[in-house]
Amino acid sequence: MGEDLETLNLKELQQLEQQLESSLKHIRSRKSQLMMESISELQRKEKSLQEENKILQKEPAEKQKAQRQQAQWDQNQQQTSSSSSSFMMREAPPATNISYPVPVAAGGRVEGAAAQPQARIGLPAWMLSHISS
Repeated sequence: MGEDLETLNLKELQQLEQQLESSLKHIRSRKSQLMMESISELQRKEKSLQEENKILQKEPAEKQKAQRQQAQWDQNQQQTSSSSSSFMMREAPPATNISYPVPVAAGGRVEGAAAQPQARIGLPAWMLSHISS
């Protein structure tokens, strides 16, 4: 590579040295420019990833909040449902069952179906005094 340099005089060698230095400066400048562009692109990516990370960090928190609210709502519904069903499941106070004879028509026949047993009606105790008289 350096064999052709023997025929060059001092001035030609100095010009060659300047050309080499100029080319190196140009190469280094281009290299710096490419590195700066790469750094800028990486910074944009970093910022985008940080924003995405923030969004992703919020999602589990929002899901947990929604799950807590749903669990609380379900619990309230279950309590409401159990309290209303327990209200509906309560037994009615016992009623007094009384029987009375079915009226018989003239001719000895029973009105309605043939010889039905006496009807039973559930009445509270305070009403019994009116029926027995």
